[in-house]
Amino acid sequence: MMRWILAIRGCTYNNPKISIDQFKIISVIGRGFYGKVMLVQHTKTGETLAIKSIQKWKLVQSKKIHTVLIERNILESIHFPFIVSLRYAFQTDKKFYLVLEYVPGGELFFHMQKLGALPLDVVKLYIAEISLALNHLHSHGIVYRDLKPENVLIDADGHIKLTDFGLSKLTEETSTFCGTSEYLAPEIISRQPYSYQIDWWSLGVLMYEMLFERTPWVTQNRAKLFDMIQKDEPEFPEDANKEAVEFLKFILVKDPRKRPGFHEIRRHSFFRDFDFEKVLNMEYQSNFVPHISNELKPTNFDAEFIAEVAGDSSAASTAEHEDDYLPGFSYTGEQVIENLHFDESIIANKEDVSDDYMKSDSDSSAFTNSIEQQIFNNNSNT
Repeated sequence: MMRWILAIRGCTYNNPKISIDQFKIISVIGRGFYGKVMLVQHTKTGETLAIKSIQKWKLVQSKKIHTVLIERNILESIHFPFIVSLRYAFQTDKKFYLVLEYVPGGELFFHMQKLGALPLDVVKLYIAEISLALNHLHSHGIVYRDLKPENVLIDADGHIKLTDFGLSKLTEETSTFCGTSEYLAPEIISRQPYSYQIDWWSLGVLMYEMLFERTPWVTQNRAKLFDMIQKDEPEFPEDANKEAVEFLKFILVKDPRKRPGFHEIRRHSFFRDFDFEKVLNMEYQSNFVPHISNELKPTNFDAEFIAEVAGDSSAASTAEHEDDYLPGFSYTGEQVIENLHFDESIIANKEDVSDDYMKSDSDSSAFTNSIEQQIFNNNSNT
């Protein structure tokens, strides 16, 4: 059975109860189909955090209950400078809550909309940091599957953090069709089994968009877009930086067997002036630092979200029979600080990945189905 199922079933009764009562809601800073993200302040510690609230009934209706389980367990187990950290997890009878570190610079997407094309030196640092984050995930058996500007956050010092792991997969190989259309690798579109290589493709698409203000293939017709991704080579502006173009051609290889991985990427001449151990330890300063005057007054987020009335519609107390829904979902932990160093042996490949990440998740479906049925029954009776 996969590690995340075991983790969900392993109850954590010793953890103190956490509820929405313990947080002062300051502002809405994001919203999606399943819920919203709120800027909050811990009433006891004063720490500024972000709470992701997720409506259970929408997950059940969409048969996506597994996504919150995956995200919660990945965030609990992964501690890395360029990946957002989980502080708490709890639930009510209506919602799941993930309490995350607050990244005040907001989404890369927000800044790309404001600034347009980003300077090459900024892009190079972002790509190096994202590469390290992806390799760290891969070395733990995790395919990210949703790299895009909306899922890259910028911290107060101008460094990146990946967020949103609902589409991530704990497996060496899969064939599920998912992701954001413009960032899908050819092997996903052609319904072929795929693995870590899809993340490197998405990295190339993201870099292209940061430099040229659009993705490599643009059309309103989804079928045509998929055909272009599979058949057409990307085009580049005449005045584009030659090294950047060479790197993009190097990484945007349609055949996943020939597409480079982290080992080849970090050794490419595009990064000749970068020491990846220094990147890991954040010794390179970004030439773009988001403006943050007051953490409690968010400015690097969509004004439409900030203008919303801040509040939570769920009851303040946790579910009376919380563990009947998701045993062990509650989590209380402190961020792990590790002495990080760059180890060339930490390059994801088949041998690097733990066996219990690799097993089929077919045995998890019955478990998640039973959870969905319990939540459905609970909502039907209210």
